[in-house]
Amino acid sequence: MTVQQLIDKLNTIQDKDSIVVMTNGYEGGYNDVGDTIPEPVAMAINVNSEWYYGKHDKVDNLYDVPNSNYIVVKAIVL
Repeated sequence: MTVQQLIDKLNTIQDKDSIVVMTNGYEGGYNDVGDTIPEPVAMAINVNSEWYYGKHDKVDNLYDVPNSNYIVVKAIVL
């Protein structure tokens, strides 16, 4: 999903002034997103096949996957 697609989906929400955006806490619970937007990071697409990992991973976390085996995009993680 691109930022524009996210904006379009968020614009369909009827009660924008009272719905809060949150992220998962470190070990549990939830945190407010806050006032700042996270900086984009280099993200490798479709590099994890194990069911217990998300499909994508930060490029900095890939140690044993050759660069030619993945596509890199800039991503904002909330």
